[in-house]
Amino acid sequence: MSISSEIRDELGLLPIKPLCCRRAYLYGLIYCAEVEGTAVTAIFPVAKDASYYPHKQAVGLIHTLFSREASVTHETRGAHRYARVSFDYKAAAKNLRAMMNLPEEEAECETLTRFMGFKCEHCAAHFLRGLFIARGTVNDPAKSYHLEIKLPTDGRVEPVRILLAESGFELGFTSRNGQTGLFCKSGSNIQELLAYMGATTSLFNFYNAEIERSIRNDENRATNCVTENINRAVRTGAKHFTAIEYLEEHNLLAALPEELQFTARLRMNNPDITLAELAELHFPPITKSGLHHRLEKIMAFYEKNLNKSL
Repeated sequence: MSISSEIRDELGLLPIKPLCCRRAYLYGLIYCAEVEGTAVTAIFPVAKDASYYPHKQAVGLIHTLFSREASVTHETRGAHRYARVSFDYKAAAKNLRAMMNLPEEEAECETLTRFMGFKCEHCAAHFLRGLFIARGTVNDPAKSYHLEIKLPTDGRVEPVRILLAESGFELGFTSRNGQTGLFCKSGSNIQELLAYMGATTSLFNFYNAEIERSIRNDENRATNCVTENINRAVRTGAKHFTAIEYLEEHNLLAALPEELQFTARLRMNNPDITLAELAELHFPPITKSGLHHRLEKIMAFYEKNLNKSL
């Protein structure tokens, strides 16, 4: 089961007692519905292995809160299944139509709360819960942080963005493939929004995945660091090997002081080890900075003689 399906299952099975909150939740479920005249048609995803089906819950709430009977038809788009819930209710159609193409000065939180029937401080969270169930997705946090709510292109995105902002959540706007929506790529903000909607179990799963991702990233960084150190040692060793080999071939190595000759031969015999390891091979052992100083003298002697031969 996907992360999104797990969150939908958890949110959909949470109990809602106040009538106003149940109404706000239902409007969240059908907020993106198609409206024609007094007819309302909402489309819901149907997961194969889900323990909760939002279209069935919507049918029950429509009957309880609107005193209307809804019909359900199923359809398949590629590998995905959907359920279309249709009902006829003038008031619901009017309220949803009021959210479409609002003038900028009217696209405010108060407009949405009035038409969606919010009565108490908890209604907004229940509305967003229903909206996420119907139109929301979350990526696996072990791979990437991305929450998105897809919304119609008829202007209904702005009232939701404002409602989220006034609830403490700043989501970005996206428009692609003929769809608009709101998204969030911040792990901490996604966690806070899940908590606000009541997805506490999914929140802990999110925490665990985030910890695993952090550990894996730390391990990758450590591995990359070790690899880079090895590569650096190999590159440095190759540079020294080339210089010392040149000096030896041109009978110039003997012109160096005895301690530099000793260091040069150690470097030739151990081209792939680190400078710290090479310093330990000296007798008596020398410091890494002392070794570096010796190698600099060897390289300077090599470059001086190389330039003379050019």
